[in-house]
Amino acid sequence: MALLRAACRVLCAAARPKLTVAKLPQSLMMASSDSMPYLPVDMVFRFFPRWTRDKVRFFYWYYLVSFLTGLGILMGYFHTPYVGDNYDHFAETPLYLWTKSSLAKTGQLEENLRVKVHHFYPQTE
Repeated sequence: MALLRAACRVLCAAARPKLTVAKLPQSLMMASSDSMPYLPVDMVFRFFPRWTRDKVRFFYWYYLVSFLTGLGILMGYFHTPYVGDNYDHFAETPLYLWTKSSLAKTGQLEENLRVKVHHFYPQTE
């Protein structure tokens, strides 16, 4: 009986007319208003029809150029080598200062500095 009831529900649902309209996702609806493409493809299709005659080849090169441009920006501009590698000048946060002062009050800071291994690092003195 349960199998018959399930089959009837499926058949009734298939015969019922669909009254709801499929809605696009909100992110797709807002894509034109909150995103700024690097190269507007619709303008390329409109103004450079010879470039976009073969759509598959155009999008292959478009994705390749976009990826290499993004990688170049990341590694060439955003990634500045040898910045922040000097730990003598790091920003001491309030939590760091509070922890350091509480360790100094209990005497654990001196013990930690005493047992710290220094022979891995070059001596500056």
